[in-house]
Amino acid sequence: MNILLGEHGQALLYGIIGVIMIILICALCEEKWKAITPEYKTKTSYSNRKFIQENKGKFPIICADEIIYTEYKNTRFNCKDFITAKDYQGNDITDRLNIYGNVDTSKKGLYKLRCVVISDNQLACTKFINVIVE
Repeated sequence: MNILLGEHGQALLYGIIGVIMIILICALCEEKWKAITPEYKTKTSYSNRKFIQENKGKFPIICADEIIYTEYKNTRFNCKDFITAKDYQGNDITDRLNIYGNVDTSKKGLYKLRCVVISDNQLACTKFINVIVE
């Protein structure tokens, strides 16, 4: 034990003092952290479980293939023709569909699109689609 403390005693002492200081700082600042942290970040996941159970099966759906093929230099191509959206009751909400990304049919390649739709009850669905121009 004397050899251990003799060689590493100072490092152990500083390590123990550091851990004690961190514990004290955390104990002193806990209330201040709670005061400046937004309420939604301090709530436990119980509210999330309740939200998920209440809205199970109520999320909208984006109906589209994972991969869409189009011809090179196809001037009539519109990706919205291949993508639709429905709410959980089956009503068409395609007009609320937002598509992020561009497809340039004058260049061959792979294009990635992100589709997002938000229903009346403010629930969202996101789907990623690849468009291949060949």
